[in-house]
Amino acid sequence: MFISFVRDEQGQDFAEYALLLGAVGVVAIAVIAAYKGVLRAAFQAGINALRAAAGG
Repeated sequence: MFISFVRDEQGQDFAEYALLLGAVGVVAIAVIAAYKGVLRAAFQAGINALRAAAGG
């Protein structure tokens, strides 16, 4: 029973996608943490541009 469980490949794709998604998440968090100041400034510039365009 154990050998058939080990050889069974059903669900393998789900596990691979879950690992890939986890790796992408870790990289995204690292990039956001590294560029936090730059991202904050970019969003603030966008907000200021929208306020200026709206006349406020």
